[in-house]
Amino acid sequence: MTNTIAPFGFKPIRRFDGAAWTGNFTQCKMQNTAGALNRGDGVVALADGTVAVAAPAAGHVFRGIFIGCHFLSAVMGYPIWTNYWPGAGAVGLVDAFVIDDPNVVFEVQASAGPITLADVGATADVVVAASTTGFSKWSLGVPGASATVPFRILGPSNNGVFIGDGYDVTSANNIVEVMPNEWFLTKGIGI
Repeated sequence: MTNTIAPFGFKPIRRFDGAAWTGNFTQCKMQNTAGALNRGDGVVALADGTVAVAAPAAGHVFRGIFIGCHFLSAVMGYPIWTNYWPGAGAVGLVDAFVIDDPNVVFEVQASAGPITLADVGATADVVVAASTTGFSKWSLGVPGASATVPFRILGPSNNGVFIGDGYDVTSANNIVEVMPNEWFLTKGIGI
């Protein structure tokens, strides 16, 4: 069965050490003029200590995965909690919620592929696509791009067992499990 091309960004599913992902995140600050972000998009740390949407590029160190934000609306005059940052409209800094634990395992759809067991341990960058739904449309790039890209492939999701659309490991655009490779907290650098 051919997998439907329907990228959904990076979705946390568990921890690498076998524990369940508990929903933990770090609250970071973001400028109120930062680019739009959707739940499941990657963010990078900037020199001023804030975060902003990431871009695919070797050596571009991710701060983590954006899962939501809190800000004071300039138009409505009251606080907003949302999984989407429209890119403007806040008074002051935005509180961005970021999954930055280097032991979290994510599910993501491959942009090409298929990604198979032969790709376990390979690294991959992201393929960025715009979204207006509040949910990411990012996917995983081609394996083996560089040692300094943000993700390491753990293998096909669901251990390669076909359970429905997206899990066919013989077709392109299958769903895979990845974990951080070159991330802010895996590099041993400070803010």
